[in-house]
Amino acid sequence: MATNNNNLYRYADIAPEFEIEFFPKRSQDRTPIKPLQAGETLPSFHIHKKNIIATSDTLKSLNGSLPVTQVIDRPLVLAFHSIHWNNYGNTLLEKLQEVYADIRVLGGQLVVATTNDKQTFENATAQYQLPFATIFDQYNGIAKKAGLYATTDPIWDRVAGIEADVPVPGIYVLTPSLKIVYASVDKWFDQPFAKEALLEALQAANQEQEHAIAI
Repeated sequence: MATNNNNLYRYADIAPEFEIEFFPKRSQDRTPIKPLQAGETLPSFHIHKKNIIATSDTLKSLNGSLPVTQVIDRPLVLAFHSIHWNNYGNTLLEKLQEVYADIRVLGGQLVVATTNDKQTFENATAQYQLPFATIFDQYNGIAKKAGLYATTDPIWDRVAGIEADVPVPGIYVLTPSLKIVYASVDKWFDQPFAKEALLEALQAANQEQEHAIAI
């Protein structure tokens, strides 16, 4: 890890109010994570009603468990989050809150997948009054599919201030078929997503979908 990374320590400083989660022993296999990039397709995953933390128009009608492709009908912004990213995680939620109205105007949906269960997430984020849909990514299942998490490349083993078994930050713009048209992955907590690039990708994805429907 580079030693001149000031942002790393600014965003990933330790927050004493959160308990340190148990994480597995260091794996003998040192295979690094391989986050998915634009042009690839995210493997489908199910959204379970029991894991919904907050709904918007996106998840209001969901009952039981459904594949995500049956839940979304327009481009989706899928953002990963963890309270164990400390200040970085707080800043991410604030930026998503700022851009949420623009996402909706451009015909998109936003779902945040957090590593934290409903009570933990709500207790840690109550001051934000978040308006978008949020789900509990239990066992990092969705993050694994995105290539943001692997036991063979634990974040706590290489990023100072992160002491929980969580994924690296990632934000994707997906078509309803889960093709990735935009990917922002921040392995070292020094390159947060750019609002303008995300919205441009979302607009392009929405126009592409409208054109496909017209045909």
